[in-house]
Amino acid sequence: MAFARGASVESTRYGSIAVVDATGFDVASVGDADRPTLMRSSAKPIQAMAFVETGAAAAFDVTPAELAVIAASHSGEPRHTGAVRGLLARAALGADALLCGTHAPIHAPTRLALERRDEAPSPLYHNCSGKHCGIVCAYVDQDWDLRTYIRPDHPLQRRVLHLMADLSGVPRADIEIAIDGCGVPTFGLPLRAFAYAFARLAKTDALPTEHCAAASSVRDAMLGNPGMVAGEGRFDTRLMEATGGRILSKGGAEACQGLAIIDRGWGIAIKVEDGGTRAVAVAAVEVLRQLDALEATELDVLADQARPPVRNYRDEVVGEARPLFTLQRAR
Repeated sequence: MAFARGASVESTRYGSIAVVDATGFDVASVGDADRPTLMRSSAKPIQAMAFVETGAAAAFDVTPAELAVIAASHSGEPRHTGAVRGLLARAALGADALLCGTHAPIHAPTRLALERRDEAPSPLYHNCSGKHCGIVCAYVDQDWDLRTYIRPDHPLQRRVLHLMADLSGVPRADIEIAIDGCGVPTFGLPLRAFAYAFARLAKTDALPTEHCAAASSVRDAMLGNPGMVAGEGRFDTRLMEATGGRILSKGGAEACQGLAIIDRGWGIAIKVEDGGTRAVAVAAVEVLRQLDALEATELDVLADQARPPVRNYRDEVVGEARPLFTLQRAR
């Protein structure tokens, strides 16, 4: 992707893309489809599946909107923190049970409202608080030790690793374990395996039978509640809203992105090499355009994501981002 100011290209971002179907067939690619990639928060739909499979979602009568926020990297809007707070209350827990750390809300109006009240943000506002809420609720339901729930050797984290292996087709022993920004494990695997996992979220009947119900419930919760998955104005939410449930989208830190084209059973994984997140939406919309997965009206709605303008401090448009790649179709 190039970022141009006037006629001059100021910077160029490089990356890789893999497109895989639910049988594991390589549909298309750019760059290195075998690039080892940490999924970061793109793994959250699979982590949410582990919560469902423990039985905790049924035990706490979790709504689709609450399940979507468990799979989210949310902005800390009132709808997000309210869902997390309500679910914690049903488990007789408070925000202090969450070991995700704290940061200011991504949602600017919420952040400003806290500042005006001279109120420090709690862990509820962390973009991963939904995921951590799901984990601690599962631990309450299963009577596991809450104090060490973030450790890779604890029961839910082992279940997540098992699921990651089943969805990606990568043996557990070959999946790299690293620690994510919020303290829980994240997973490293080849980019095409990342895409394969999203393809199987798209076509859940391609999964082992024991995972079909959980995958379908998480996928449908996210597609049905896109505003809970990210937030106002953010790419995951906008793409899912624009496509009306046809495309699942979940981004992760350091410029990785997972997409699932539901009706085709295709998964897409994107990794921008330098971790520059402003290139991700440009790449995602362009790969969907080249795959003929977006209608003309959807492309119009997402035009500012496909070629985002470069503005100066006078709010004048002085350039734009441009995709520079062509998908190589598999033969």
